[in-house]
Amino acid sequence: MTFALSPLWLTLIGIVAARQLWIYFVCAMRLKMVHDAGQLTRGQTVLGYSALVEGLVLDALFHFIFGTLIFLELPARKEWTLSARLWRLSNGPPSWRQRLALKVRKGLLDSIDPSGVHR
Repeated sequence: MTFALSPLWLTLIGIVAARQLWIYFVCAMRLKMVHDAGQLTRGQTVLGYSALVEGLVLDALFHFIFGTLIFLELPARKEWTLSARLWRLSNGPPSWRQRLALKVRKGLLDSIDPSGVHR
């Protein structure tokens, strides 16, 4: 018996991974706010940074697998996160990729980022 992912399973895995990646992003942005305010405790640092590592691993995997499938392109050189790809595409030439990247950034990321624009 061979193991193959059907398009349905791949879609479901992608949806669950995207949701989890967004949760890690929200966590990271809140940690950034607490850190910038000088209120990050030792316990928050230990738990928070371990969550950041988990989130970065998920981000890289999602970026290389699902980002490639969604945007129909390989990541650019030295582009390790989905955020980097979204930033590059949303500031690139007008195309369907730019419109999609802007939609994701503005709909899910920019308002969560303390700076107001997620880079």
